[in-house]
Amino acid sequence: MAQVELLQRLADEPGMRVSELAARHRLAANTISNIVQQMVQAGLVERAVDESDRRAVTVTPTAAGLRLLRDWADANSRRIGAAMAELGQRDQRAITAAMPALTRLVLQLEDHADRDTARRA
Repeated sequence: MAQVELLQRLADEPGMRVSELAARHRLAANTISNIVQQMVQAGLVERAVDESDRRAVTVTPTAAGLRLLRDWADANSRRIGAAMAELGQRDQRAITAAMPALTRLVLQLEDHADRDTARRA
């Protein structure tokens, strides 16, 4: 699951530094570095030297990584759709109505994480 979360982040923000990934996911840099190494070996991401700071490394998803992420998202959508179809209309409407508020909640959580990261830097 950690690899999927990193791929999702990198699909949205390609070229992030390992340190940025670690901060965003609230994990130690060496933990992210180990996961990234596994993903490089699997052909899911590529590492490159950051042109603005030659000491830093950036990470970008490969075509294979994006394909894997797309396949995972499709499978996840099918699972959610099947589960939703088994719910009653009332529950389906309640979940659908809650989606905008849940989206705003996720954005707030990301904003707070970004501010926490900026304060620590």
